[in-house]
Amino acid sequence: MLETVIITFFSLLIFGLPISFVILISASIGIVVFGGVNPVILIQQIFNGLDNFVLLAVPFFIMSGAIAAKGDIAKKIVNVMNSIFGRIPGGLGIATIFACMFFGSITGSAMATVVAIGSVMLPSLIENGYPKSMATGIITTAGSLGVLIPPSIPMVILCVTMNTSVGKQFLAGFLPGLMITVIWSVYVSIVCKKNNFGHTVTCSFKEILHTIKDSFFALLFPIIVLGGIYGGLTTPTEAAAISLVYVLFVEIFVYKNIKNISTLNNILGNAAIQSGALTMILASAQVFVWFMTTQQIPALIYGSIGSLITSKAILIILLILIFFIMGCFIDVASVVIILGPLLIITLNAFDVDLIHFGIIAIVMSQVGFITPPFGLCLFVAMQVSKQSMGEVVKHSLPFFVLLLLAALIISFVPEISLFLPNMLMD
Repeated sequence: MLETVIITFFSLLIFGLPISFVILISASIGIVVFGGVNPVILIQQIFNGLDNFVLLAVPFFIMSGAIAAKGDIAKKIVNVMNSIFGRIPGGLGIATIFACMFFGSITGSAMATVVAIGSVMLPSLIENGYPKSMATGIITTAGSLGVLIPPSIPMVILCVTMNTSVGKQFLAGFLPGLMITVIWSVYVSIVCKKNNFGHTVTCSFKEILHTIKDSFFALLFPIIVLGGIYGGLTTPTEAAAISLVYVLFVEIFVYKNIKNISTLNNILGNAAIQSGALTMILASAQVFVWFMTTQQIPALIYGSIGSLITSKAILIILLILIFFIMGCFIDVASVVIILGPLLIITLNAFDVDLIHFGIIAIVMSQVGFITPPFGLCLFVAMQVSKQSMGEVVKHSLPFFVLLLLAALIISFVPEISLFLPNMLMD
């Protein structure tokens, strides 16, 4: 029975069906055909998968991020980062990476970050003497920071799936995100200094203050959202709703970038489609998890893994390999939605903190976003840079290797992820 469900799952995946339908059809076969269960249970579990207040944060964050990506907020953030880092060798490249990190804290989306920052910065990097290869590599990979820097849409989904704290998961993403940002920035600075790439831009302290003042409302965005959550004033869902109201106010009345209702309708329409796809995956995953749980698959997994794996380190290596391989074909967040609940017994047995497990999954999701053949950031970068898949992959390779190295460090040094949650929320 289980073999048939697994074969069906991968067969449908190979045929290119949307992942939500792959999950739902596979689970339905197991429940109805082999399990002999009343089909009504399918509908019940689908609604159970959606009956979670925290899930409302997902469409709100997606909509606010989409509006920010189309508006002037991205340009304002880039201006601030360039004024701060422009004097350093490779300063414009470093400013791009930090802008992606900061913008990621607004959109929570890797693809939105690549589009927004890439559209602004790719021409500027090339005009300022950066090779197109390095400029493309920076844009493609730095955009992936959008899933690690909170508030992150995949983090919300993971927390719903694993029944963990959204606030703790958000906090856990700060230091790993900053660490990857610094590693990439140091690499860019060394390469640019060695090869004399780019031009430095020196801004006086007064000019920096003026740029920050001009970008005040853009910089205030993550402070309002995250400050509300960690200050105990709002839940993540309420903070997400506030983020949508705030970004609408800023783009319509302050920056006046959205001037007609049709533009807003297009942005919100696309965001609604993306939200619907994510919620459908979660609803389908609930059916799949229910089937696996009733068949006692978590216990079987623990029994199998427990007899083969003798240490926590080996388990983490196995998880990284699974995430890496699956991330080449589907979003790692989708993998965790399916596997996460099934692995809880095993993770607890080997003393793997669930928040740390979430960060491992998110970092490997970053890796998946820039891994062919289905890395979503690769596709977006191809559109922004007008280059082929092969060229984008080649240009991203040095950053990819550094990200993989950082992923290994983060996976085996849990204190990097858990320091802030343990310090601020215990």
